[in-house]
Amino acid sequence: MANLITKITSFVLVALFLISCNSFANENISNSKLKSYDEIYETLEEADFEYIFGLDPYQADEYTKYMYAPYPLFRTGVNLVFKSKKIPPGYYLLTPREKNGKTWILFKENGKISFVVPAYKEETVLETFYEEKFPHPKPSLYQKVRDKTMGFIGTKWGHKNQRTPIPKAYIEFNDAGIYWDMILYYGNKKYYLLFKKD
Repeated sequence: MANLITKITSFVLVALFLISCNSFANENISNSKLKSYDEIYETLEEADFEYIFGLDPYQADEYTKYMYAPYPLFRTGVNLVFKSKKIPPGYYLLTPREKNGKTWILFKENGKISFVVPAYKEETVLETFYEEKFPHPKPSLYQKVRDKTMGFIGTKWGHKNQRTPIPKAYIEFNDAGIYWDMILYYGNKKYYLLFKKD
């Protein structure tokens, strides 16, 4: 009798657990948030300009200013749809640019601009954000010696050749129902982008 009661109790608990999981899984994205995504997507406009030969006019200056490409590399495995544009899966360097009073994110392939997408919101990144996302491991003895040597050489002989370290970057890519919500952290700013699923 006790064994039967234990089985019934465990069956009821498992059933309640499955029902609660199913109901919570459908409520991860609230209806109000989906409605706001709909409104945001409808208000966004495609770029009404193009870059000549797909070249970013500021790219040459930035490649001489920084040690290497200062843009974050983004790999997508899904199609991203923005209005009439479909961004296929691939690797893209993301570059934020100001133009006509708006912020645009350039999707570059092999140094050429393939797509231009507007950011629907822009915010300042907290100073501690990158420290939390990218903890710094304790450097080894070799790394300490190398850094001090390069610092000494750079401060004594290489003033003209010193280059600025690249801005820190991070990308969040979230599933938002029929949309992909993307946040690009670049330097001290973060940019919000919205795409429809294919």
